[in-house]
Amino acid sequence: IIQIMTPYGTGSGFIIGDLIVTNSHVAGGLKEVVVSSKDIKRTIAKVIYDDSDYDIAFIKTKFDEPKNPLKLSSSVVKNGDTTIAIGHPYGLNYTATEGIVSKASRLYEDLEYIQIDAAINPGNSGGPLLNVKGDVIGVNTFIIQNANNLGFALPHFYVQEAIQNFKEVGEMDIIKCPSCK
Repeated sequence: IIQIMTPYGTGSGFIIGDLIVTNSHVAGGLKEVVVSSKDIKRTIAKVIYDDSDYDIAFIKTKFDEPKNPLKLSSSVVKNGDTTIAIGHPYGLNYTATEGIVSKASRLYEDLEYIQIDAAINPGNSGGPLLNVKGDVIGVNTFIIQNANNLGFALPHFYVQEAIQNFKEVGEMDIIKCPSCK
């Protein structure tokens, strides 16, 4: 689990393969961010992919492969599934909260989201939403302000699609046009 720092605030991210995955709004349209974790010294890292439509970004820096790497789930998420949200809310490093999937597919602005009741707060954005097996089922993305534990995560299949599209292009420094879909 990665902490991501910018001049505008902090957020979370996580490693899938050789990429750090986070939200586009965490990277804030920047070319570089500062990242750190238990195994990565605080360093400047490059934002290599930014898709504001899916609110997803990929960051690249050198790191050793994690001993227990996260992987994207291949399971269907169902209402009532147990979830664990991990991140750095308000700078409180490595905070984990448990909840359930309130609605597996909530449509919001033409995208599906997983609605959860696990507590997520500013700083959790970009962190992983895990199932009980420890697989990533989503990216914690936003909350409804002044509501009690009404959070939303971008589902794993959007992340998988973005990674696949990114790797097919074979280029760095990609900014996906929001109007192109």
